[in-house]
Amino acid sequence: MRHHPDLDESMSLNTVDSTNLEIRRRRQEFRGLNVLVVADEQTHGKGQQGRKWESAAGLGLWMSLQLGRDRSLSYNLQLLSIYTGIVVHKIISPLLDMAIQLKWPNDIIINSRKCGGILTELQWQGDRISSAVIGIGINLSHKKDDFPSSIQQQATSLKLEGLEISERSLLIKLFVDVFFENMSLLNDGDNLAAEWNERAYKMNHKVKLESPQGDFEGQFSGINKRGDALINIDGRLKSFQTGEIRLIESL
Repeated sequence: MRHHPDLDESMSLNTVDSTNLEIRRRRQEFRGLNVLVVADEQTHGKGQQGRKWESAAGLGLWMSLQLGRDRSLSYNLQLLSIYTGIVVHKIISPLLDMAIQLKWPNDIIINSRKCGGILTELQWQGDRISSAVIGIGINLSHKKDDFPSSIQQQATSLKLEGLEISERSLLIKLFVDVFFENMSLLNDGDNLAAEWNERAYKMNHKVKLESPQGDFEGQFSGINKRGDALINIDGRLKSFQTGEIRLIESL
């Protein structure tokens, strides 16, 4: 893959436990660099809350991007998950003839099913971020039976939604280009939140939010400029930095 000017190195692996872990192991080697690691298969892909992310060989796009250059680290990286979701949306939406939505904080949703996820990890040195790693998983070619039975009702792939991706490298190039060309959005929280809210899954629907502060029920009202989830609970808007949103089915 031809390097983008903002990318110092990119590598392709056949099998790895996790692309995020591979970057972490090579932290010294990659210090100060922007690096992309792509794998054909992850044996221990990691999702939200430490859950396993199914990353079978040949079926998806499993990759991690490390930001290590000073210039790349100068943006507001607390918004990376939100921003990366918008980037994935920008590259897939023109290819697919249906709505793609973003579920807070880091899921890609098509037809109410999960098609992808994002996991960001920030490394700190004192009070500054020394590197940031963004893991991205997108289900490309799965048929229904390729998913474990436990998630077949909740998961989908671009193929199942009618899009054949024959050239994975083109999708990777698109991601890298769009990611680096729009990074200024990270420093414009109001605009970023507005872009995300336009694509939000279940905006204004009743949800249950499970968070470290406890479980809360209310109406999902999008995100604010810090990337926090906003839940309207009995007429009062509360913000949450972390947690997981579950839908409350209407009877």
